[in-house]
Amino acid sequence: MDKNLLKDQLFFDGAMGTMLQKYGMPSGVASGTLNIDMADAVIEIHKQYLDAGVDVITANSFGIHDQETIALALNHARKAGAMLVALDIGPSEYLLEPYGDVSYDECYEKFAKTSAYGKKAGADLILIETMIDINELKAATTAAKATGLPVIATMSFEQNGCTIMGDSISDMVNLLESLEVDALGMNCGYGPELYEGLLEKLNTKLPILIQANAGLPDIVDGKAAYTMTAESFAQSMNKISKTAKLLGGCCGTTPEHIKEMIKLCRH
Repeated sequence: MDKNLLKDQLFFDGAMGTMLQKYGMPSGVASGTLNIDMADAVIEIHKQYLDAGVDVITANSFGIHDQETIALALNHARKAGAMLVALDIGPSEYLLEPYGDVSYDECYEKFAKTSAYGKKAGADLILIETMIDINELKAATTAAKATGLPVIATMSFEQNGCTIMGDSISDMVNLLESLEVDALGMNCGYGPELYEGLLEKLNTKLPILIQANAGLPDIVDGKAAYTMTAESFAQSMNKISKTAKLLGGCCGTTPEHIKEMIKLCRH
């Protein structure tokens, strides 16, 4: 992938887990583990996002670190017809020192293997997302950069502009600029209204990616139910598009949300 593409407006897809629930994904199961048992559904969901007009499909690899499943995830995206596929890397199950007993080097090695598997399977870029610990973000980003692929990294922030681990937006920007990522941004946690406000604190000249949730969920029958309409999501993301050139969705968003966003935000 030409890294210069990230300087243009690009649209990313939305949620995978939200969509797989509609296809009968069992409660409490991570979407990335279903590349075998629900392969047809994963491919169909990718196709729906492509039909919505996205430029980049995110492989169903969030939370996955083994070579076989990563290869399957990338293959499903290609089979759906994606031209640009991002290896999706989320937080590990580790809790790094000093909060946990896993060292930085151990965490780095895990992300290094994951990134290498993604490159071998044909990823065009690496998307590191939903990070809340700046040290884990550093490990993942450094490992991903070693592949030579374009790297985008995002963190999830609370209303006070910090992650739940206490890392600020400026902490993220300073780290990621020093690591020479190709784009950075924010995702998950809240709807687009929060990120519209937090963008004022995101002082960077790098391309910005925002992937907001479809608002805040209600709990219905023990499950998260997102009620923000596609039209409302698109209108809020349109305000964000004045600053962020890279746009997509996270939890609760569907192909309809992304389709409306692209229709309103493309310029």
